[in-house]
Amino acid sequence: MTTGLALLFPILLAAGFTAVGETALRRRSEGLAGWNTSLVVGLGVCAALLFPFSILAPHAALRWILYGMVLAVGAAVFRRTRHPADGSAPRLGPRDPAALVLLLLAAAGGLVFAALNLRYNFLWDGFAIWASKAQRLYVEGALTPAWYTGVTYDARYVSYPPAVPLYEALVGILFGRFDFEGVKPLFLVFYASMVASTFSAVRAAASDKLAAGAAAMVVFVPALSTRWAAGAYADMPQAALVAAVVAAAMRADERALPWLIGALTSVKPEGLVLASLAVAGVAMAVVLGPRPIRRAQLVGGAAIVAAFVVVRLAYLRWVAVRDDVYVFESIRLSARRVPTVARLCIEEMLKVRGWGLLWPAFFTAAVLLLRRGEPKEKALAAAVAAGAAVMAVPFLFTTWPLDLHIAQAYFRLLAQLAPAAVVSVVLGYARARESLTETAPAARAPLEN
Repeated sequence: MTTGLALLFPILLAAGFTAVGETALRRRSEGLAGWNTSLVVGLGVCAALLFPFSILAPHAALRWILYGMVLAVGAAVFRRTRHPADGSAPRLGPRDPAALVLLLLAAAGGLVFAALNLRYNFLWDGFAIWASKAQRLYVEGALTPAWYTGVTYDARYVSYPPAVPLYEALVGILFGRFDFEGVKPLFLVFYASMVASTFSAVRAAASDKLAAGAAAMVVFVPALSTRWAAGAYADMPQAALVAAVVAAAMRADERALPWLIGALTSVKPEGLVLASLAVAGVAMAVVLGPRPIRRAQLVGGAAIVAAFVVVRLAYLRWVAVRDDVYVFESIRLSARRVPTVARLCIEEMLKVRGWGLLWPAFFTAAVLLLRRGEPKEKALAAAVAAGAAVMAVPFLFTTWPLDLHIAQAYFRLLAQLAPAAVVSVVLGYARARESLTETAPAARAPLEN
């Protein structure tokens, strides 16, 4: 049963992550986008620090993280006391009535997710991977290369990134015991962050109404609001980090962007792939962009991303777990699978019950953005399209039956890209409207003459 404390503790921890994020970014959070960015950065930093802390303090790393969060909150309060806000923070909400209606629709969708999240039990991965890893983290006090014994638990799960288990284990510390049911409310924080990032990403490049429309769209993506998302899988939290990266890129938040890209590696194994796609997208935007390149800033950002990647790779080497699900057998076998994998993945994208028309709409919008979008919009469209293809590559090496594995996994992999796809669709619509507005006077001119 969900209690008031079960709802309160994730919010308190979110405040701690936000304070850590402010410390890393060396700035005060202002406005919805600023607070949300600090939250995601702080979570990523804490998740990355958990591994080296586990080496230095094998039974106290989790509490070190918690103590660090407390110190960061104290520092944030002290800074605000010494230097109060000057009142120049950006406005918090839109004034367009249509935007307000769309935001109410998004809020209604969010309430549906909240009801499902608090009502559903854990589905398989939510229990067997994330909550079970959190329970071990709570008991051990740190990450360990050991896993549960017996055939019920797959040893490869120990290699999975720790951001979600860290959050769940910290809730257990505040409770004074680890309660599987007590950790479900924290997924509401990830969900709210995802919606806020989607709104902020579009708002940076289009109207309040379109930003609100994007928020309403993302809450009605089934993969992000039902089934596995409500069953405590980590795909929706990973999608929240992807959305935060997109929002920072659209807002040209150059200080936060490398921290957010690095944080992608802290949620799911495919975070390394997503971080690589994000880096490629940034590189594309830099090449296409008109402004001069500030080399020192690029080098500093690259160093931050590299630090996250090194921590992730070091952790994989430390646990030294063999993955028997994906095995390279021969180039010929993988090549023979390409047509089948492509067909099955496209069929998944076109399932109306699962996606509506999101992916056809995305690829249409991607063409528009690649032709008429700003450099960062072109980079976004290219990165998401590449991601949809790259996420299918592991199936060329799977030891499972192809149709079964793709049916169970590709839907969830696409869900991680879904907020970025929604942003692309809305921005593509905005650019199409601009194009029609520009061509209409030119079409009328001959008639008037």
